[in-house]
Amino acid sequence: MKYSPHIIVGETPHDAIEAEWRDLFNQAESPNPFLSTEWVFTWLRHAGPQVFPITLIIRDENEKLVAVWPFFEYPAIGGRGLWAGLADRAYNLNPLFIRNDPELIQATLQNLEQLLTKYRFVWVPLFTDSFVTDHLRPALTAFPNFALIQKRIPAPYIDLTQQKDFESYLENTLGTKTRKSLRYDLKQLEKMGTVEYAVYRTEDEYHRIETEMRTIEKVSWKSREKKALLSDRRTEAFFHELLPRLMADGQVEISALRLNEMAIAFEIAIRHGSYYGFYHIAYLPDYQKHSPGKQLMLFNIERAMNEGCTEFDFMQGEYGFKLKFRTGNRHMMNAFMCQRSFAGRLNYGLARLTGFIRSRRR
Repeated sequence: MKYSPHIIVGETPHDAIEAEWRDLFNQAESPNPFLSTEWVFTWLRHAGPQVFPITLIIRDENEKLVAVWPFFEYPAIGGRGLWAGLADRAYNLNPLFIRNDPELIQATLQNLEQLLTKYRFVWVPLFTDSFVTDHLRPALTAFPNFALIQKRIPAPYIDLTQQKDFESYLENTLGTKTRKSLRYDLKQLEKMGTVEYAVYRTEDEYHRIETEMRTIEKVSWKSREKKALLSDRRTEAFFHELLPRLMADGQVEISALRLNEMAIAFEIAIRHGSYYGFYHIAYLPDYQKHSPGKQLMLFNIERAMNEGCTEFDFMQGEYGFKLKFRTGNRHMMNAFMCQRSFAGRLNYGLARLTGFIRSRRR
């Protein structure tokens, strides 16, 4: 099949393809959940005037949109560079393809050469290792460039297809001491009153729990360590608009652990088909000794199994609780690609000298 590339520059042309982009995401075989129109266009509205969007799109011989890859301009030595769009929000930055067709993927990646004729570098901080190995590295051998490709902290996950049931998962993954400790913590919570779990899936339900989530996050360790999303002035407006839009489209759900009808922990999950993505969690520090975050997480692991999910993805972050509950790791990669020019060589050298990529791990 013949594929034709186009580069979309500026906000107005992006608005013109929003409906096509939505159709592409909805029809894609296994889409990157962070490249839905809700994520991308909400991000563009909140990114500020300093972000100038550049997107590579691919059309097939019938002019149908079959691939998109968003970027934004960034200062570089001797000109401008490109950063992957949503690099500060998303966990996976692989391009969005309508199907996992090697010919389509290569047709998209080969246009990095076109981008590198104008831009000094292209930086993507969160490729999956399999995408880099199977597709990116071969594509980079086809045209002149300088490339730094480095491993990031692995992303733990649970392969739910390998679990007979929830109890066997606990038995095979957690030690006896951990399981006993978690049961004890739950009993102590239950002595304090009525313990309930709730799942919120609609836009109206989001607005009912939003204030509780902000309150929990603001006093939690996430706020102290500047990991807050809903209560941080830099991101709160973005998520205030994004989350109800995602929930209205079935791309996100929120769960909560409630004690005597008061939420003491909440979790935000990315949902798409059989995929469950553990995106964000916070809990009230007053209840920390009872492990409310872990209790809620275990509830959702069991729920994901019962709902036919194939994977519980902890996403990135080498936190102890993720490592304890995982059954495997997914390797993630940074890719910093520079044009083969004097200015490109300077940007490449600076990246190596300063540890540019390594310093931007989440």
